Amino acid sequence: MNWTRISLLLCVFGFVKEFRPSEPFVVEYLTGPWKNFTEEQVYQDLVPLYTYYYSVTLLPILLLTDFLRYKPIIILCGLSGTCSYIAIVLSKGVQDVQIISFLLGVFMSSEVAYFSYIYAKVSKLHYQEVTSHTRMALLLGRFTAGITSQLTVSTNLLDYHQLNYVSLLALGIATIWSFFLPPLGQSVYLHRPIGSVSNEPAPSKIDIGSPNQTERSSDQLFNLQQGTSLNNIEKEPSLAKKIKHVYYLLWKDFLLAYSNSYVLKWSLWWTLSTCGFMQVINYVQVLWQSSFEEAAKVYNGAVEAALTIMGALASFGVGKLKLNWPIIGEGTSSIIALIQGILLFIAAQTHNIWISYTAYVIFSVAYQAMITVASSEIAKHLSEDSYGLIFGMNTLVALLEQSLLTFLISGSQVFGLAVRPQYVVYGCYFVVLSVIFMIMAVHTLVKHRRSNKQFNLWESRLSTP
Repeated sequence: MNWTRISLLLCVFGFVKEFRPSEPFVVEYLTGPWKNFTEEQVYQDLVPLYTYYYSVTLLPILLLTDFLRYKPIIILCGLSGTCSYIAIVLSKGVQDVQIISFLLGVFMSSEVAYFSYIYAKVSKLHYQEVTSHTRMALLLGRFTAGITSQLTVSTNLLDYHQLNYVSLLALGIATIWSFFLPPLGQSVYLHRPIGSVSNEPAPSKIDIGSPNQTERSSDQLFNLQQGTSLNNIEKEPSLAKKIKHVYYLLWKDFLLAYSNSYVLKWSLWWTLSTCGFMQVINYVQVLWQSSFEEAAKVYNGAVEAALTIMGALASFGVGKLKLNWPIIGEGTSSIIALIQGILLFIAAQTHNIWISYTAYVIFSVAYQAMITVASSEIAKHLSEDSYGLIFGMNTLVALLEQSLLTFLISGSQVFGLAVRPQYVVYGCYFVVLSVIFMIMAVHTLVKHRRSNKQFNLWESRLSTP
């Protein structure tokens, strides 16, 4: 099948899956007359459990995705999403929280198949195009859902409860659609020819300390630790050969990526920033609810729609900037994190819903811009086959960090802070992140200065290795 048709099929699934107009108003729904949850039950029981289940299910689903060749996990994504909304609609109270949280965790974890399926199905020549297509499909789905939810709620066409049926219908359609995706005959690791080992890093225009030397040293480290080679693997029985081959590829890609200090640095930003961002968005509706006046109109859907468009434009714009990120990356990250911390302090103190909305939008757009830079800089120094593994591992680490933060700050087991004190803590978190990267920025600039190299702001002036 032509790659454009495959991309179109996957994009339709992504768009419909993201069309969930009930999400901008989920806290209003749960604390409303339909479910009668208290705010404390939402942010101390439901959200923490969802975070824990997301963390626990991500790793096995990440491994199963390659083993089952993607399509079954995409189907699982649709099924778990559908079942989660059935559980939300039919739930009677707190006793159903664990079921809902588990299903939502599986739903979010299985999205990894959506992002990696296309890479195993199309030629590497089309990676950039299909990545753009699949990302835009998600953004368009979220934008359409935000607009739909705001219009239907503002015009009293649908209430918060009825919006769940629209989300349920969309996920049901996405599940049916997923069955029409073409199956894969191979995958990145398990189901591929034994001899097709490709671990060359993607070409880079940035000289950051000889990537080729990093690759050689990581290969040597791997061979020393394993004491094996592909020649030895090929002599073993078929099942053992496959298992060892997969282990070889996974471990080699892992070492090759994280032995590169540049990848490690941007992965640190990726995980810490993503952890804080996910924690903020998980509790933002609870924060907003504490700012609403009686009988005031709620504009959560419009805010999410505006945020989606602005985030997409910011990501696109940053992607076009050919800046010298190896030199200015840490400093820029530090400034952005400081701004985000200040915005969270403002959000924690204000009871004006419009100031809270504005702070959230700026905070999220700043995250989308910098995470685009981080993802791009990491990808430049990875082999194409290891994109899913490394970004999956970064997501897993971010989720584990978020689970720890949730356990300490949000859950009832330790501090169990109310939502406004939580946002003060999250503000401090980003300030500390800013300090860490400012120290790294000073170190990078001093090192660059001592090397007597010219300071260049733009990447286009750098020499290629």
